[in-house]
Amino acid sequence: MKRTLLRIVLVLAASILGAGLATAQTPPALSAPAADAAFAAQKSAFLALPLATRKAAQDALVWLGFYNGASDGDFGKRTRDAIVAFELSQKAAGDGVLSAPQLQALMSAADKARAAIGFKVVSDPKTGARIGAPAKLMGKPGGARLDFASSADADLAKLYSRLSAETPTRKVAYKAMKPGVFFVVSGQDGAAKFYSRFETSQGASPPVRGFTFAYPAAQGAQLDRVAIAVANSFEAFPGQPSASVPSTGPSPTSGGPPAPITKAFATALVIAPGQALTALTPADCPNASIGGKPVRFERADPTTGLAILSGDFGARGDPPRLGALKPDLIVLSAAGDVVAANFASLTGDAAKPLVIASLEKGASGGPAFDREGNLAGLVAPIADEPKRIAGVALASRHPLIVPEAIGAFLGGGEMTPEPGAQLSAGAIAAREKDAVVRVFCEK
Repeated sequence: MKRTLLRIVLVLAASILGAGLATAQTPPALSAPAADAAFAAQKSAFLALPLATRKAAQDALVWLGFYNGASDGDFGKRTRDAIVAFELSQKAAGDGVLSAPQLQALMSAADKARAAIGFKVVSDPKTGARIGAPAKLMGKPGGARLDFASSADADLAKLYSRLSAETPTRKVAYKAMKPGVFFVVSGQDGAAKFYSRFETSQGASPPVRGFTFAYPAAQGAQLDRVAIAVANSFEAFPGQPSASVPSTGPSPTSGGPPAPITKAFATALVIAPGQALTALTPADCPNASIGGKPVRFERADPTTGLAILSGDFGARGDPPRLGALKPDLIVLSAAGDVVAANFASLTGDAAKPLVIASLEKGASGGPAFDREGNLAGLVAPIADEPKRIAGVALASRHPLIVPEAIGAFLGGGEMTPEPGAQLSAGAIAAREKDAVVRVFCEK
């Protein structure tokens, strides 16, 4: 095995032995949480967020010392407890559900923690593997060492057997392997603790890539969060396409016509079988499609920006109940195969209401519900992509199409909001998961 000795001196006094550190592929075993309504609501609310946001939130919780697991976007007791701990640190009710202001505060605090140590991604010049490292802590004598490593031998099991073997001075505290995919070994070798991870990919050159942290065992654990963040940031084969994503359209050498550029443009709410309400104009969205099938503009109102799309989609029976504008709203938007739920606060005046929420451009036309589950507005077209911290959209002001305009456009007459029990964001997203769809446009 050839080692690329990229020795990055890190003052990482962190122990990542045993189950104290989870990797994205090997999350620690979680004790089964009680099957109660509170946990189910917390899980629904978290999983309603886009995957990138969920991962960024977990990574932020790592940086603030509340979470010592994998940034994989999954939800369990460990993630729930970390969210509650963060909320309590903000003197908020520890309900386990991140509101939009709390999510933004979490991301901002983590960004400051990264900046404080100069956290940045470094690459192995020979293999291209990448990992995050705290630049401001480099160069300290007696600190820790980070080595990239690679092997031309694709036999991962043989390497695992060698690195997990104990000697009189080398003790292994934790080891795990997924055959043909990756392995992790951690322990103590003399006066130094170590953590090694190696992954393999058939067809790559070299086919096995990994890294090892080695750091003084005598150091304290004040930088555990940094060590976990470094390990979670490892990319053995960056940019490698997923085998599960098939290629579409003619190949560059097939001589066929170039495929049209298709992109998600907006969100729509199914209001009846084959009909969806959104905020688009035919000029903004030529060749519209939903679910891979073409749709047409059945009706559009240039004054409000509302439109009804018709096509072969949706099986909703009853139309949504119209509500009234309230200070606390939930905005839903289509995000791939899931529905993202975004907390929103109402501002502005009655004539031109605005919502403050963390919304992607694709949330244009997204429905806003009150906590009783009534439709209370539609997000007007969003012109630009939002500013971001750690890949997460920052909360900003967005115009809202009022429920009175929606009622008039749909011809529903007077609004009669139905009072009911307060619903969580996750419960609303779960109820509407089949009614919130993405609208695509071919340019």
